[in-house]
This record gives sequence, C-alpha cells and structure tokens, in this order.
Amino acid sequence: MGVDELNYAYEDYQLTDTIFIVGANPMETQTNLFLNHMVKGLQNGAKMIVVDPRRSITVASAEQYAGKENVLHLPINEGTDLALLNALFAYIADQGWVDREFIEKSTFRDGVAVRQNEAYPASLGSFEHALEQVRMSVEEASKICGVPAADIVKAAEWIARPHEDGSRRKCVTAYEKGVIWGNDNYRTVGALVNIALATGNIGREGGGVCRLGGHQEGYFRPSDAHVGRPAEYVDQFLIRGLGGVHHIWACDHYKTTLNASEFKRVHKRRSDMVKDAIDAAAGGTREQLVDAIVAAINAGGLFVVDVDIIHSQIGQNAHVILPACESNEMNLTSMNGERRLRLSEKYMDPYGNSRPDCLIAAGIAQHMERVLREMGHDAYADQFKGFDWKTEEDAFMDGYHSANPEVTYERLRAMGANGVQEPVVGYENGQLVGAKRLYADGRFTRHGREDGKALFCAGAWRGWQAPGKAREKASHRFWINNVRANIFWQNQFLDQDNEFIQDRYPHPFVEMHPDDMVELGINPGDLIEIVNENGVTQGMAYPMPTLKRNTVAMVFGSPAGSQGNVVNPGVNELVLPDYKHTWGDIRKISDATPETRAISFKSHEAVL
Repeated sequence: MGVDELNYAYEDYQLTDTIFIVGANPMETQTNLFLNHMVKGLQNGAKMIVVDPRRSITVASAEQYAGKENVLHLPINEGTDLALLNALFAYIADQGWVDREFIEKSTFRDGVAVRQNEAYPASLGSFEHALEQVRMSVEEASKICGVPAADIVKAAEWIARPHEDGSRRKCVTAYEKGVIWGNDNYRTVGALVNIALATGNIGREGGGVCRLGGHQEGYFRPSDAHVGRPAEYVDQFLIRGLGGVHHIWACDHYKTTLNASEFKRVHKRRSDMVKDAIDAAAGGTREQLVDAIVAAINAGGLFVVDVDIIHSQIGQNAHVILPACESNEMNLTSMNGERRLRLSEKYMDPYGNSRPDCLIAAGIAQHMERVLREMGHDAYADQFKGFDWKTEEDAFMDGYHSANPEVTYERLRAMGANGVQEPVVGYENGQLVGAKRLYADGRFTRHGREDGKALFCAGAWRGWQAPGKAREKASHRFWINNVRANIFWQNQFLDQDNEFIQDRYPHPFVEMHPDDMVELGINPGDLIEIVNENGVTQGMAYPMPTLKRNTVAMVFGSPAGSQGNVVNPGVNELVLPDYKHTWGDIRKISDATPETRAISFKSHEAVL
C-alpha cells in the first residue's frame, strides 16, 4: 500500500483527538509508551477506542486517566476485526468524513493498481475500488462482531467526524499482535490503513497508523527478492523432511511457533538421527565425522546450529552452539517504534567466547569462502567475499552506512540517548537531521512505485481464512487466546531462573471466567490441561471475571507450557501465521500445588 509500518512520532499521541488501538494492550506490553505518551494525550482531552475481545488493563487504565465516557471498548468476537474495520471504513465514507483533498493528491485514482493473486491476498487500488469491494453495513458488522451497532457508529464518529468548526479530526492508530498474528491478517492490517488513508491521518501531526513494536530493531538488509513471495513455510518444510541444516538465530520455536507439538516431534527425530551418526563416528577422523553427518542428512536427518545468548529448549537439539553476546557487551545500533536510531555502547566484556551476531555471521562467511575455494568452487566462494569485519562498527559501516553515508558511530554517539529519527536526511551544525514523521510531503514510497501514490486495500470480509479454524471452533468449547504479560520478558528466556517471577507464576497462567471454572470443578491455582487434535498443553487456572464465557487467555511463550502446542498450522496466503485463534477443551489434572496455593489471584486488571 506504500505505507511503512512505523510512520509517526510518539508525540502524535499527545497531539491527537483520538487514539485507536486494535489488537494491542499497550499498558501491559508497551508500558513506557502508554504512560509517557498515550496518557498525556488522554490528559490533553483525547478519546480512546480499544478493539479487543477481552477487557484489558489498557481499558481499565485509560478509564482511570480519561474517564469512562472518553474510553470506548469494542469487545468483538474473536477474529472479526476485518468485518468491524470494513464497516467503519464504509460508514465514514458514506458520511462524507473523508479527506478528499488528500485522496485526490496522494492516493492512486485509477481503479486497480495491483490485482489479487498468490502474492497479494487482496487487490490494491483506488479509494472507490476498495470501498466497492469491502463495503459492509454497520448492522451486518454488528451481527458478525457481537458489538452494538451504536458503538460502531460512535467509534466512527470518534475517528473521523469533523469538529463543530469544520476542522478535520486527528486520529492516531496503533495495532500489534492481535491482528498481525490474527485472522486474515494481511487484509485486516490493510483495512486499518484504509481508514487512516481515507481520513488523511498519515504524515499528519496527531495522526499515523503504526504497529507498536516492542523489539529494539536495528538492521540493514538486502531486498526480500531472494526469498520470494510467498516465502517458504519453513516449519512445514522441515516437517516434510526437507532441508539439511537448520540454522536458528535468537529464537526458540519450541515455545513460540504454531503447530509446536508436531514441529517438536519431527525436529527432535531428525536431529537425533545426526546425533546418532556423530556418536557412531566418535574416535574417527574429521573427514569420517563429516561423512557420517552428511550421510545422516541424506537419510533424512537434520543438522542444527543454534545462535543464542542462553541455552534454549530448541538448543537442546543443536549439534553446534554459537554463543552470542547482547546489548552492553557489544556496541548496538537499534531503533524503537518511532524509528529513533541510537547507539548503545559496550561497557563490559562479553561472557566467555560469545560474540555479536554480526561477527558470528562474518566468521561463518569467512570460513565458507575459505572451504569453498579449497574445494575449487570459486564462483560459489565469491558469494561470501567481503565479510572481513572485525568489529560491530565494521559491520555498521559496510551495511547501514553504505546507504546512509552521513550516519557514523561518532555522529550517533554525539546524538546521545535521544538519537535521531530515521530516515536521516542530513547533517547540520554538528547534528544528524532526522524525520519526525514519514510522508509529510504526501508521497508514499514503501511499495516502490514511482508515482508515490498510496494504494487502498480491497480486502473483503471472508470469515475464517486460515485452514482448519472454522472446524476447530465448531468442535471445541473454549477459545484459547495467547497474551503477553508485563512481568515476563518475551518468551521468559531470561526469567526461568528469576526467583521473584517464578514465585509469582510457577506455571503459565490461564485466565478463565469464574463461572466456567465452577462448571468444570476448577479452583484458582488448580493445574489444568488444554486438549485438541493438534496437541496438549498445561497451565494454572486464574479466575478473571471480566472475560467472556468460554474464552481463556493463556500467557504466551512459557517454558512450562506452550500455547503453540494446540495451535494448528493454518497460515494465510503469504504464510503469515494465525497464532491467536485456536480452540480446545479444558480438564483439571491436579488440585492447586503448595506453590500455586500461596500466590495471589487478584485481578490482572487492577490499576493503582
């Protein structure tokens, strides 16, 4: 559509009229952003709309700061975001609340620009083309989403209805995993951008439509052309017995992938084939060992290399561990959700022989080039030339600096903790000059079109899109949502040995409505099992009165019980997974343990 997913400045939350949040829980998972920027916007008079099947701590906190009359929670039925968003888009258009000048000047105006095909799950084109394809009435959306039609209309008014003096309303839109990893995710994100484009709320002070992020990102890479579109479905590729080497960088699929039960079974079986071959060749020469490994791979085995800062669950299958170091043990350039690039400098040595990821990659490339030349494969070896990096700064200069010559370590160092907002557009008076928000000139470039025109997404509602979801919903009682928790860092990889955190949650919490717990004979702290045809996982029952009946919220990525065990392999056309939607049955497997009986079951929605 031409729109980068990080296009605003955080200050836009303080300058806006409405904060529109879909599939995100920022008080819980982007707490600094919520408290330091969103709350200031609420205190300045902004309203907040939160689209979420459950009432989250974000809703409760926003009500505390802004008053209940200024916070609108739309508790939609799971997976129905696209229907809601299309209805909002159509209603706003029918009321004439769109920014016609912006549409005429900055968006494609000639029907279809990109047709729907294998690489594009919806056609892209003009405002009128998208509106015709996605049109849905408020009443129809209400039946699908389970949200009163009056509340959908109120949301549309808060997003786009002009002020009494005729001035346009400012709205900043934030989204995250609830839609990124949700039902029909490509089209749903496209529907969000449709609303922002139609109302002229991109490139404008107090506007923007952005994913909230969370990772401190900082990378420079070639295009994705070598991957193709759609990309390979790597998990299924490995499950089908394909591939010979699985090289894992800083992630643990065992805790976080979908279809995890099947993936773990196959991954372990294939990696064990190589381990057995290595054991059988013990005491032989290096050449004999290599031959044994290659023979095992050719027979269906999998050679596993793991790069990480700690020993992970998937790392237990690895044949080679390449220990990485982390921020503070290396010089790190990274950016946050408003594209703020900073240099965090090393102040202590890395542990043991661990290295920065970029130098691990460089070392692999150097050895690949050497070995391939020794084998006489010079053309292949040439693909690994140039990785003579000795420091993180070498990698930065060879990568990021090559396309942004005004940016150096020295200049980033001078910018201090506030850094500079990308893209960097110059260097003046000893300071790097950044861009507060993207597309202020009304030209859109992310899609690479020379005309600089944004495209609308014609993604109509089509129900459950990923295979197997509708059948699962019909077959099982509970929707098993997965959620993040502030107390945990990512997939708890650094929390497993943290006594404070493990005392608070000795098992992954599974929030349930108290009436559902009573029906199943489950008490707070009891250990429960979630079962469906995809697998089984375990957790600890945690009562949550504000949940809908027959729904649960299970903490994501726990080493003691992965929700991914019960998620099917369903993905969209671009192999974007739907982690958020799975259904299962629940049964009690144990009374509360001494550890779980001692913890508090106060509502997670409590605010100070």
